[in-house]
Amino acid sequence: MDSDDMRDADWAIVEVLSHGRNNAPNIAEETDYSKQYIRERLKRLSDEGIVINIGSGIYELVSEEVPERD
Repeated sequence: MDSDDMRDADWAIVEVLSHGRNNAPNIAEETDYSKQYIRERLKRLSDEGIVINIGSGIYELVSEEVPERD
C-alpha cells in the first residue's frame, strides 16, 4: 500500500497506534470514526502488513511498513 491508497482514517489509525497497541473501539472513540469503519480499515491495513492483530482484537503498528506521507 502506498500513501495514495491511504485514507484519512488509515492515517488516524496509524497516529493512534504510534502511541502503542490498541483495539478498534478505543481507536474509533479517539478518531471519531465508527467502530465498524475502523474494523474495516484495520483489516485492510492488516492485509497490507501495516498493522498486526496480536490477538483478542488488539492491534500493533508495524512502523517500517507505514508509507511515507506525501
